[in-house]
Amino acid sequence: MSNLSVNRSEPEVGDRTAETTRLSPFVVRARWVFQALARILAICILIQVFLAGLALFWDSTQWAGHTGFAKLPIIVSILILVTSFVARLPLSLRLRSAGLFGIIVLIAVSAKLPSGIGYLSALHPVFASLLFFGTVSLVQKSGGKA
Repeated sequence: MSNLSVNRSEPEVGDRTAETTRLSPFVVRARWVFQALARILAICILIQVFLAGLALFWDSTQWAGHTGFAKLPIIVSILILVTSFVARLPLSLRLRSAGLFGIIVLIAVSAKLPSGIGYLSALHPVFASLLFFGTVSLVQKSGGKA
C-alpha cells in the first residue's frame, strides 16, 4: 500500500497548520513576537560587530558605542526567553533561548576579565559568533525563514 493512500483526516505529528489551529490567538501572536525578537537579536549582533569594527579600524572612542549598545541584545535575549514560555514553544526551543542568554552572559564575563588572563578574553568574539549563528538557527527552527 502506498503512502499516498493513507487517510489524511488526522494531522501528522509535525503538521504546523493543524498545530496552530488549536492554539489561542494570544499564543499565535506570541510566536510571531518570538520570531520577530529573534530576528531583532540577529540584527543587534551585526550592529555590535560593526561598532567593534569602527572602534578597531577607525576611531577607538567608538568603544563607548559598542559597550553602550550591548544592553539592547541583553534585553532582547531576556524577552526571547520569556516569550518562548508565553508562546508555548517546544522544550528544545526554550532551551535554545536559554542557551542564547547564557552565551550573552559569557560574552559579558569575557569582556570584563582582567588583562592577566587575556587569553580567555579572546573568546569574546568567538562567543559573539556562536550567539549570531545560534540566533539564526533559532529563527530557522522556530519556523521563520532566515
